[in-house]
Amino acid sequence: MKGFVHQALIYDSDEEFMDVVMPFIEEGVIAKEPTLVAVQERHVENLRAALGGAPAGVTLFSTEQWYDTSARTREKYARWVAENTNGSDKDHRRMDTRARLVGEPPWAIGHEAQVRDWARYESVLNVAFAGYPVTLICPYDASALPADIIRHARSTHPEIVDAEETMPSESYEDPVEFCRRLDSFVSPPPGVPDAEISFGLADLPAVRRTIGSLTIDAGLVRTKADEMVLAVNEIATNAVVHGRSPAALRIWRTGGEIIFEVSDSGEGIKDVLAGQLTPDVAGPGGRGLWLTRLVADAVEIRNGTGCTVTIHAAAPVLSVAG
Repeated sequence: MKGFVHQALIYDSDEEFMDVVMPFIEEGVIAKEPTLVAVQERHVENLRAALGGAPAGVTLFSTEQWYDTSARTREKYARWVAENTNGSDKDHRRMDTRARLVGEPPWAIGHEAQVRDWARYESVLNVAFAGYPVTLICPYDASALPADIIRHARSTHPEIVDAEETMPSESYEDPVEFCRRLDSFVSPPPGVPDAEISFGLADLPAVRRTIGSLTIDAGLVRTKADEMVLAVNEIATNAVVHGRSPAALRIWRTGGEIIFEVSDSGEGIKDVLAGQLTPDVAGPGGRGLWLTRLVADAVEIRNGTGCTVTIHAAAPVLSVAG
């Protein structure tokens, strides 16, 4: 059975979207291939109207209903594929039925780190789903998305599809090279941080208290604040256990985000896909960065003089200190 097929649909109108997605769904219904569609709400409404509801084997979600952080979303897709096919091995790759997916990510326009995070997600799918009997179409609304995101579409999808044909993307990049290139654009957050703490192993309880207080002040709900405490604590622990002192935490509250930057003086994280793929449960370590990616809205790594991990969380309500 054919392996993973990953296609970008770059459309300028709702009609162009429907001209590709409707036949894709209908072919899946005829072939009895389970199909999951997670797209903008207006497309869900148009598809329901055209299909007369949701036919057997077809699941329709809006982007807001389905998408979470990029890492959680990738995990959700893998679970759904396994549950809706005859997958049996630990990697969900022995499958008797092909699955069809249509997924339109929630691009956080104006937040460069979050845009890069979703671009990495699209690229890493080619590694995470390699060998899976899955066809995934990722729609990109060219009438609304900026040019850099459309360029990402062409760099992260081996194929481009429209109503007339499917063609190889001439701009497609190997995921490792693509992620390495994006990492070269990562820079420190602007301005003076709202808080800065040097810490060692004994200081981690105080670090956790500071994170918890500032995330609540920044407007995060309690569950998200607790997740960020856990995530930043994982990275801070790694900095003092596996890195080299001095280690420091800096925090910014700006532009609809709360940003945590953990740095140490160690040799850095050389693997550009670190924490992107589900770690082997039998393997030693490697779970801290993966867990952080699960809960954060963006995670980026800078290597230079030491190692810096920057963790972003969307903060819908920002309070002003003082």
